[in-house]
Amino acid sequence: MREAPPIDNAPACRSWLDAEMRDYADDPCSAQHRLVPTMRLFDLVLTLPPSDFGVELAWHLTDLCGELWRSEQIEAILDAVLPWVDAGHGPSVAVAVLSLRCRMHLRFGRLNPALALLEQITRRAAASERPVDQAHCQRAIGGALSLQRQFEPAIDAFRESIRLFRVCEDRGRWVDIYASISVAHRHLGQRAEEQRVLREGLMVAVAQRRWISACNTGSSLAEEMLIDGRDAEADTLLREAEEYLRLAGAGGERIAKELYAAQAALAWRAGDVDTAIALMVRVVADSRRFSMRRQVVHRLQQLARWQEDAGRLVDALASLRDAHALELEDTRESSRMDAVTELRRIELGHAQQLQARTQAHADELADKAEALQAALDLQRQMQAELIERSKLATLGHLLAGVAHEMNTPLGSALTVLSTVTEVNAGLVDRLAEGSVSRRHFTTELERCQASAELARRNVEQALALVRSYQHIDARHAIEPTRRVSLARLVDAAWQRGLSPQTPLTLRCRAEVEVELPAEALTEVLLQLFQNVERHAYVAGQDGVVEVEASHAAGQVRLRVSDHGRGIAPELLPRVFDPYVSTQFGRGRSGLGLFVAQVSVLQRLRGRITITSSPGQGCRLDIEFPAH
Repeated sequence: MREAPPIDNAPACRSWLDAEMRDYADDPCSAQHRLVPTMRLFDLVLTLPPSDFGVELAWHLTDLCGELWRSEQIEAILDAVLPWVDAGHGPSVAVAVLSLRCRMHLRFGRLNPALALLEQITRRAAASERPVDQAHCQRAIGGALSLQRQFEPAIDAFRESIRLFRVCEDRGRWVDIYASISVAHRHLGQRAEEQRVLREGLMVAVAQRRWISACNTGSSLAEEMLIDGRDAEADTLLREAEEYLRLAGAGGERIAKELYAAQAALAWRAGDVDTAIALMVRVVADSRRFSMRRQVVHRLQQLARWQEDAGRLVDALASLRDAHALELEDTRESSRMDAVTELRRIELGHAQQLQARTQAHADELADKAEALQAALDLQRQMQAELIERSKLATLGHLLAGVAHEMNTPLGSALTVLSTVTEVNAGLVDRLAEGSVSRRHFTTELERCQASAELARRNVEQALALVRSYQHIDARHAIEPTRRVSLARLVDAAWQRGLSPQTPLTLRCRAEVEVELPAEALTEVLLQLFQNVERHAYVAGQDGVVEVEASHAAGQVRLRVSDHGRGIAPELLPRVFDPYVSTQFGRGRSGLGLFVAQVSVLQRLRGRITITSSPGQGCRLDIEFPAH
């Protein structure tokens, strides 16, 4: 590797990077001795202002890391230069960098940030005339489809990516796409296609002298052949894979475990139990160092089966225990990433949209001139359509509730006014004829007056409903804050929200003084207290409402609980939805808890949760930052 020039000499740095990239492409396994010096140069570049060279160097560095299977370093490199890309630096590799960041998100199951990047990738690729940008875009699309289990369109996208890489004679690490295609075929149960794609990928890796990829692909193909009972062919492949590993040199350290795993499977098939288990134990140890948890779990489960069949039950139990612990850790991490239910709902809707649109894309792939543009258009529309559909669904639900609530008072007012109109017309006719008596005239006027009064009350009721809907507007300016005693604020909200004759009793333990948006919290408490009065207890029944508050670590926690009827299990998941009420149409709009949730989320910048069981009362927990 040639010595790096001074980083303040831009032309020399450019020439050095071009030469380094050519030399690496000629000998991909040279990544092993190029990585550390290139990383040192990159660290120096990060101390300078953003530049095109910095982004291009980062892209080259991720290629070196990828060649050596050092994925844990790739994310840190990408995150360091993504702000530079967003600022317009490195246009020649911008789509490639964004595509790789998207694929790293997908690799670790982070769908939402991946889809957000995918929208930017498709937009940039659509504006580019370079086939390599279209290739990186299609590769990212294929990864997103595959994670959402849309394997057939994913295969189409991956194949289109390979075609485009070949068209532009790109010398990068696109050989790994064959592995992604083989996994998709495996999920579809297409074992023959899976093996055919692996063999195709092996040929490309050998042709490009990517010995680490060749060793990995050959080992994977050998394992598949062993499953089919083709031991002799597998043995031949493994001998070739050993040679690829030797050619890879020290850089093959991280991939050697895949070869050992296939050799272990071959030994097991041959009846050499001790060798098979010893090799798999080594594979598990290396996987713990170099692989993701799910790959370690897979090898532990495979080892446990062999240990059980060999009568080593204690060892098998220990292997299963380790696998289970890793699965639990993986599950906990996944749960942390997907804790918000609303995000899961949006992801599901997005997946459904993606399925429908990518099927249309697959049908159009025969026309290669239009296929890429169709895919780009679909991806641009996906995010907007999902948001619009969500908005329309919510708006439709709200409008249905508004129409239901407004229909009764306005319908009654219309009926009364129609009657007044008819009475008035009758009086006019009879006055014209001169056949109306004073008594009849007075009676009809009184009837009109009563009807007008009834119409007025109904219109006032409709106006009151309209005013109540103003609470659901979440577009608030910054809330004014003041230091208050929570106990006094709670008591004031109780006095304001409930009538003096209420049979309910308030027990408040909230001796906390804190600065907060008092009006917003008062609005929340009013809705909660009124909800308890209306729903928790039978009308006229004595009851207790308890309020507890605490303030720690800058967070205010408030709990409102009762001991009333509780909430039915089938209703509990929807209590915060608009127009959900057991008394809908009987003077209750079903907006109380919805308004409370909007105020907590938007005005208090906090969260609200509910816990309830039938006959056990209800508990609402609110947590928000003190100001």
